[in-house]
Amino acid sequence: MLSAINWAHDLKAAADAFADLPCVSDGVDELRFRDLAGLAGGLAHRLLAVGLAPGEPVATCLRNGLPAVWASAGVRLAGAAETPLNPAFTEAERRYCLELAGVRRVVTSRREAAFFAALGAAVIAVEDIVPAPFVTLPPVPSAAWGRISFTSGTTGRPKAIVHTHGARWIANLLQRASFAAMPGPGSRVLLMTPFTHGAGLLAAAFLDHGAAVVLLDGVDPPAVERLLASGTIDHVFAPPTVLAKLAATFPARHFPGIRVVFCGTAPLTPTLYARARALFGPVVRITYGKSEVVNPIAVLPPAACEAYYRDESGGAGFCVGWPGTGVEIAIRGEDGGDLATGEIGEVHLRAQHMLAGLIDGSGFHATPAGGWHETGDLGRIDARGRLHLVGRTADVIKSGGYKIHPEEIETALAGSAGGGAVAVTTMPSEYWGEVIVAVAEGAPADWPAHAAAAAATLAKFKRPRAYLVLDALPRNAQGKVPRGTVRERLLERYRLVDGAHPVLEER
Repeated sequence: MLSAINWAHDLKAAADAFADLPCVSDGVDELRFRDLAGLAGGLAHRLLAVGLAPGEPVATCLRNGLPAVWASAGVRLAGAAETPLNPAFTEAERRYCLELAGVRRVVTSRREAAFFAALGAAVIAVEDIVPAPFVTLPPVPSAAWGRISFTSGTTGRPKAIVHTHGARWIANLLQRASFAAMPGPGSRVLLMTPFTHGAGLLAAAFLDHGAAVVLLDGVDPPAVERLLASGTIDHVFAPPTVLAKLAATFPARHFPGIRVVFCGTAPLTPTLYARARALFGPVVRITYGKSEVVNPIAVLPPAACEAYYRDESGGAGFCVGWPGTGVEIAIRGEDGGDLATGEIGEVHLRAQHMLAGLIDGSGFHATPAGGWHETGDLGRIDARGRLHLVGRTADVIKSGGYKIHPEEIETALAGSAGGGAVAVTTMPSEYWGEVIVAVAEGAPADWPAHAAAAAATLAKFKRPRAYLVLDALPRNAQGKVPRGTVRERLLERYRLVDGAHPVLEER
C-alpha cells in the first residue's frame, strides 16, 4: 500500500480533464467539476486553518444535495476521518455517535448548526465556504484514519467502523474495477438513498471518470419519472426498498436506456426482481457490501443475475455473486473450521480495504494484521464459487428443535402482500422455544389467508403460527426492518397463549 495518499492530485486531475462538464445535480441545480473542486478546496483549507490533524474525526451531517458531495470531498482532501451522520438519525443518535467517535468538528448546514454547537462542537456551515485552490494541500498518511461509519445497531447500540485513507483509496479502485463498462463523460447515475452510504461510494467511482451523479433527497416520484423519461439517466442505484417503491409507483411503465441498476443491501426476492426487470429490463447487478468491508465484496453481473432468477432461484439464500477483486471469502462452522461447498455457515471476509478496527464503549479495537472479519451473516458457497446469503446468525429461529432462517419464510410470503413488505419474527414460548409470526405492512384484511396459502410451500415446522398486519413496519436509518423492534411492537400489543397450538391474543 502507498505510504501517502494524494487526494488533491486526484481531484485536480479530474477538475483539469473535465473542468466545465456537469458532475453533480440535485434535479434542479448542478455543479461542474471546476466548481466542486473549488468548494472542496475551500472546505479543506478552512479545516486545516484551525489545526486539523491527519486522521482527526470530522462529522458531516447533510441531507442529499450538492453540498453533501463537495463537503465529503473537502473533508477527505483535508486528511480528516470523514464521519458522516445520517440526517435521519435522532438527536440522541447524533449525540451518541459524536461521543463514540470523539468528534470535535462538524460540517453541516446553518439550519443544523445550533444543535451541534450546543454539544460543544466547532461547527462549519457549508453556506459559509468560499471556493479556494487546493493544489498546495499535502498528501495524507495512508495509515491515518480516513472514514468512520456506524453499524445499523440492529443487535445493540451502533459501533463505529474505522477505515484508513489507504483503505478508502483501494476501495475506490476496486469499485471501478467491478464495472463491466466504465462510465464516462455524458453518463449519469441516479442516486436516491442517503449519500452517507452506498450512494456516496458509487458517486466517487462515477466522478473519477468524468461521469455525473444526480442526487435526489429520497424517492420523489415526479422527479424520478421526469429524469427516467428524459433519457439522460443510464445508471440507477436502487436497493430493494427503492425498487419496491418504484415498482409500486410505476406499475405499468418501462424505462429504456438504463445500462445498469445497482442493487444490494438486502435480499432481492424473485417477485421483486421480476418487477424491476419489467421497469428497466435485464440490467440488475447485485452487490454485497458491509460497513466493515466496503463493497463490492461480491458481484452478480446483470447477465448472471438474469440467468439466476430465471433458472436457479429457490435454493437456500440469495445469490450475490462471485468475490470481488482482492476479497477472500470463507464459510465457517460453529467450531471455526472451513465448511464444504454448499454447507451453510458464517461468512468470513479478508481484504486490503477492510476495517482498521472498531470503536465501542470501551475504546478502539484494531483488526489484527492478516485477520478475518466475522460478518454475522450466514451463507454458503455453491459449486460455481458464488456466495449465497442465507440470513443473520442473530436472527436464526430455534423452534421445536429446528433451526430456521426467517429470510426463507419472507421469500415464500413476498408476493402475498400485494408488493408490501413482510417481516418474520418470533414470540418467546416455553413449549416451542420460539413461535414464528409473520407481519405485513399495510396489507389488506384478507392477507392472512393469502399468506397461509403461500406458506404451504414450506415445511410445516417453518410455517408462521400467526399472520398480523401493522400500518408501518419499523425501519432503521439504513431502511432495514429490525426484527427485534418488530418483536417489541408485537409484545406490546399481543400476548402468547402457549402450548401445542399457540395463538396470539390482543392485550
